[in-house]
Amino acid sequence: MKKDLQVMNKIIVYGAGGFGRETALMIRQINVQSIRWNLIGFCDDGLSAGKVVDGLPVLGGIDHLNEVQEETAVAIAIADPKIRKSIREKIVNTKINFPVLVHPSVMLGDAERNSIGEGTIITAGNILTTNIHIGSFVIINLANTIGHDVTIDSYTSIMPGCSLSGFIDIETEVMVGTGARLLPQVKVGKGSKVGAGAVVTNSVNAGTTVVGVPAKSI
Repeated sequence: MKKDLQVMNKIIVYGAGGFGRETALMIRQINVQSIRWNLIGFCDDGLSAGKVVDGLPVLGGIDHLNEVQEETAVAIAIADPKIRKSIREKIVNTKINFPVLVHPSVMLGDAERNSIGEGTIITAGNILTTNIHIGSFVIINLANTIGHDVTIDSYTSIMPGCSLSGFIDIETEVMVGTGARLLPQVKVGKGSKVGAGAVVTNSVNAGTTVVGVPAKSI
């Protein structure tokens, strides 16, 4: 039996681009397992209100979110860490909350020793182990493995197919590109970028971009 939409939690996805549409799909997939969300549409300052994207209306932008009168969840589905942080800072409406969204296929690991901050999105196929601490508004895209004793600070993005070994410390606003490999005990500094396919064998300084095998700064 279909659950009454009035008793479901309203949710809006901010960002109607590729990852936003994938996040909307993920919310639908969560509902297949356990009906929880009433997905009412997208917000996106780059699109006109009323436009339909993947069957959902664009409701407006930041101004719309700041005018919402009812308790509403928002998933900020923007891959770029700095843009995602900027959007969060512009949402000042106390009626808005930011849930953790986890795809049903994710193996979350040790529930007693792992932690996840608000607004974080973990998509399909991820595997986590133990003593993992994930900050707020982190995006962990498809099919990553995250080993023991890893810290991923707020607003960081881990793109698909990455491998994070043990005792890794990733600071805030980092972008880790598709297929990157981070070897044990490295630290990745604030605002840095790890290129797609890079193998990180040494720590990365803040604000640095590294690429290649082994990864070197450019």
